[in-house]
Amino acid sequence: MKKIAKVGFVLLATGLLAACATKSKITPEGTTDEPRFPKPYSLTFNNDRGTFPTFDELDQMRPGLTKDDIYKILGRPHYDEGMVGVREWDYLFHFYTPGVGVDPENTSGVEGVTTCQYKIIFDKDKFARSFYWNPVFPKDAVCPPPAPKQEPQVIIREIIKEAPKRIRQ
Repeated sequence: MKKIAKVGFVLLATGLLAACATKSKITPEGTTDEPRFPKPYSLTFNNDRGTFPTFDELDQMRPGLTKDDIYKILGRPHYDEGMVGVREWDYLFHFYTPGVGVDPENTSGVEGVTTCQYKIIFDKDKFARSFYWNPVFPKDAVCPPPAPKQEPQVIIREIIKEAPKRIRQ
């Protein structure tokens, strides 16, 4: 009976340590020489689909943000990152890019979408320090793709000259 308890304890401890381990080798300063990305369509959340971030959201990302800040901007990470001591968050992002074919691994079957993985690495004090991109489809994509150029807004007003109205006194 004691042997079974010991084996059970070892398996439990191994499982907990595996859940706490990061995938990339991260320095205390929050950097890595080799970021490791999960399989693109092995997401835990969003039904293996990922999300379409806005360029404004991505512009807000910078070193020094907390996990709460990033959660408010981008939402929760898309992959199962573990439970304790998590120092990296991974996302799967899509961007509308006309002229791109259909990603054979994406079940949506929609044309004109570039898919990229985004990794945020935190330092030992849980502040974001490093940000990495990994193109998924097309394989040679620039991530994130350039923001579409906005056409200047033109407002046309028609001015109708009328005789001034008298104000009753």
